[in-house]
Amino acid sequence: MTEAHKPGRQAHAPRHLARVFALLGFYQWIADPTLKAQKIEENLPALLADDEEGTPVEDLGLTSEDWARCDRELLTTLLSGAIGEHAALEAEFSPFVDRDLKRVSLVERAILFIGTYELLRCPQTPYRVVLNETIELAKHFGSGYRFTNAVLERVAAKVRAAEFAADHAQKKA
Repeated sequence: MTEAHKPGRQAHAPRHLARVFALLGFYQWIADPTLKAQKIEENLPALLADDEEGTPVEDLGLTSEDWARCDRELLTTLLSGAIGEHAALEAEFSPFVDRDLKRVSLVERAILFIGTYELLRCPQTPYRVVLNETIELAKHFGSGYRFTNAVLERVAAKVRAAEFAADHAQKKA
């Protein structure tokens, strides 16, 4: 039985999978900043199940089928963009972080970088979608989703001011 057909496993959208893999890749880059985005992306399939049972490696809950369904273009954009612009991204979100960034978990940091990049450089994706996706990433990887959501919501209010204001005005109406 393939992983997609196993009871209890929800199939994820290709764009969501791209964000998951971008998070995993950026996490690797945080651990070793000498790695290049392309090399990280090439090595991501090594984290996946490749046996007949479809058993996920390292309990990530991901399989080679997920890799095949992933939106590779978005993955490449997010991963290479977040790595390439890491200093500028950190400057965008760090004013909203209530502690030294070194005290923020690696997962939360990776989510902040990926989410900030998407808010800044992917205007075709509504900011609410970016926030919802980062919440799901934080929940999936056992991190503080309230913290990352609060920071990224402030980033969105700054970098997508018109969209943010229109959304909040519509809610008040």
